[in-house]
Amino acid sequence: MLTKSDFIKFIQCKKYLWLFKNRKDLLPEEVDENLQKIFAEGYKIETYAYKLFPEGQNAQVEEFKESIFKTTKLVEEKAPTIFQPTFSAKNLFCRCDILKLADNGESHDIYEVKSSTSVKDINIYDMAFQKICSEGAGLKVGKIFIYHINNKYVRAGEIEPDKLLELEDVTDQVKHLEEETKLQIEKALKIIEGKDEPDQRILKQCDKPYECTLLGHCWKDIPKKSIYSIAGRLNEKKLNMLLDEGIVEIKDIPEGVVTSKAGLRHLNAEKTGEVHIEKDNIKDELEKLEYPLYFLDYETFYPGVPLFDGYRPYQHMTYQYSLHVQEKEGAELKHYEYLAKGWEDPSPGLAKELKKLIGKKGTVLAWNMSFEKGCNREMGERYPEFAEFFEDINNRMFDLMSIFRKGFYVHKDFHGGASIKKVLPVLCPDLSYSEMDIHEGATASNKWGDMIDPETSKQDAEKIYNDLIKYCELDTFAMVRILEELRKVFSLSSRTKR
Repeated sequence: MLTKSDFIKFIQCKKYLWLFKNRKDLLPEEVDENLQKIFAEGYKIETYAYKLFPEGQNAQVEEFKESIFKTTKLVEEKAPTIFQPTFSAKNLFCRCDILKLADNGESHDIYEVKSSTSVKDINIYDMAFQKICSEGAGLKVGKIFIYHINNKYVRAGEIEPDKLLELEDVTDQVKHLEEETKLQIEKALKIIEGKDEPDQRILKQCDKPYECTLLGHCWKDIPKKSIYSIAGRLNEKKLNMLLDEGIVEIKDIPEGVVTSKAGLRHLNAEKTGEVHIEKDNIKDELEKLEYPLYFLDYETFYPGVPLFDGYRPYQHMTYQYSLHVQEKEGAELKHYEYLAKGWEDPSPGLAKELKKLIGKKGTVLAWNMSFEKGCNREMGERYPEFAEFFEDINNRMFDLMSIFRKGFYVHKDFHGGASIKKVLPVLCPDLSYSEMDIHEGATASNKWGDMIDPETSKQDAEKIYNDLIKYCELDTFAMVRILEELRKVFSLSSRTKR
């Protein structure tokens, strides 16, 4: 039996499908928590689509055979709209989102609901599979539509489903892909039936269009410093060329293959083992800093369905900051924090407190400052009384990451990256995110959503609060320490105590 989900796996990677069907022992015991949140957001968006069809009847029941029977019955009864209709035909199985009886009373239109903000190529394969499967079960299919998120929608009061969702007719696109999809289905069924794990080169399919859950198996023999991790990444043509030569490690890449500046710096660091430091350029950058220094980091929440008025789908809602302040060279470091707790827009309270702390002089440091600048700009737009304050901050901001991104400091153990998670373990090995319950941004965002959920227990909410405070604080203290390490190149300062 080939399901719609199986077919999408096959389109991404034939090995992925075979392993999923034949090596259940390799599958993770639990679905990743962040992935669960994505699924939950998708279901939530689906419920808003249902509201556009008030006459809809749900065909889904626990047993899939009963779902098929119920779907068949509702189709025969010419139910106007059916939610979660289920079909099975010729070793194929699919469950659609919405089935609507066409105006002619004979054919049915299929509606799919996606949580993305546009229609993707993989979505057309998805719909072609649904059409083939449902027609194989005897359904006469009319038009095919996809609902996706309208990212220009701004919430004002109750969510308006007809404005939150945008409808796109993909009937012609599906027809164009239908014959190819039939051929791909035949290949997928053969893959499932095969006794041996198929060979497939690792190129870029492991995380496109979706991240594979079986990376541990396929990558078990790939060295950590592989051709896949070169800075800037290689295109598929170059990867194939290297693999034809049996080259997998970065250090074995011949001259002429890597051409980007970042990639060449990374390659040289791996081959020589030398730390590349451009002292003059680093000095020029650090001379731009003016005391007091404000080390700032934000955490944000960005749901597909806006929680509060004034927000668009997936717009970042800033709910937390960590701020380390150093008034002058050698002065004691001070730390300030803010974390919104209630079920309300956190921006006004956060902005009010931050304005008390950041003066009109001095440099505001961030890591990848475009993110913090974007948050500032959007908070200023929503709350004009803070617009001048946030604009002033943005005009005085310095991106500490730029020193590493520009290649002024390159270490082979950065593994070609410039993120704070790559740089910190090398420059400050005594500091680490690994022991924290929250150690990366996506988890932090999802946990805040859990914390403010009225159904979360007080005890769990308190733990999340403390975990978020620790995580965000390390982000800014890490910048403090990295700046100190950069200054040590010139012996300009000593370590600041936390």
